[in-house]
Amino acid sequence: MSVSSLRFTEASGPQDAGEHMWAEDLGQLDMDQDRYEEERTEEARRLRSSARELLERAAGELTRADRERLIDQARWQLQQANDPLPQKRQALERREQITMRSCGRPAVLVRPSLPGHREVYHRDETCGLISGDGRHVTHAGWTPVGEAEAAGYRPCARCGG
Repeated sequence: MSVSSLRFTEASGPQDAGEHMWAEDLGQLDMDQDRYEEERTEEARRLRSSARELLERAAGELTRADRERLIDQARWQLQQANDPLPQKRQALERREQITMRSCGRPAVLVRPSLPGHREVYHRDETCGLISGDGRHVTHAGWTPVGEAEAAGYRPCARCGG
């Protein structure tokens, strides 16, 4: 999982970066919520309309077995209309949880690392573990702490990340 980031030089410090990114995340969350609600409403409307058509067809069926089959299909579609987009709802809820974990907290520094290496996030820009041996703090980026944690980053042992 990748994390969004702000270049190191684009913020004056962790608090500034955290506030900036949190405000952006909230704006994006609002847009995502609105889009989800529109899609959910349209899909629920489609399912209810389909259920209505099935019930109308069931009323015209001569055999009891066909009527019951159509009624069962209509019932299933009505149940689906209560939560027509469960995966999108779950993704939105997960994004909301990540944003809430970052709420009001300073951003943390992460730097690109090789796949498979254990990623670490840092709170202190002067931490010796983020720079040195050819690594420079300017190669790191600010990211909300909730996103870093959700992506599997762990706190730095030295700076208390």
